[in-house]
Amino acid sequence: MTLTRCSCTRDRTRGFTLVELILIVVLIGILSFFAGARISDRNQANARGFAEQVASTLRFAQKAAIAQRRNVYVNVDASARRVRACLDAATTCATPLSSPAGGSLDVTGATGVTLTSGTTQFSFDALGRPSFASNLTLTTSANGLTFSVIVETESGYVRRS
Repeated sequence: MTLTRCSCTRDRTRGFTLVELILIVVLIGILSFFAGARISDRNQANARGFAEQVASTLRFAQKAAIAQRRNVYVNVDASARRVRACLDAATTCATPLSSPAGGSLDVTGATGVTLTSGTTQFSFDALGRPSFASNLTLTTSANGLTFSVIVETESGYVRRS
């Protein structure tokens, strides 16, 4: 007769203990708090992205003026949060400059972002020089955070700060 032992004790390696479950819930709560705070800064991210788009638009407009050996005009509409590059001096931009992706070279800021500029229109000449007498600063802002795009007077160099 063979005696076999009955394994009546439970296997303790199955499942989670109550302490482990509480720790997981607390960690998920902490992570979601930081993720929620990050998502609420959407306007600041939009302002930063818009500043980058404005700087890229201005750089492309300057390079197009040099490549095409003609004036390229930039229209700034702060109330509509819009910057456009045109081949004509009309504020309505009858002949927009084509973007590399196709369509017109035109950027518009998202709702919640403000655009501030000291001018409504300027141009780059065939040598890439801007038409204004002192540095031009375009500012985008949201929730107290400000980003600036500066166009240098002499060279037309566009930088973001």
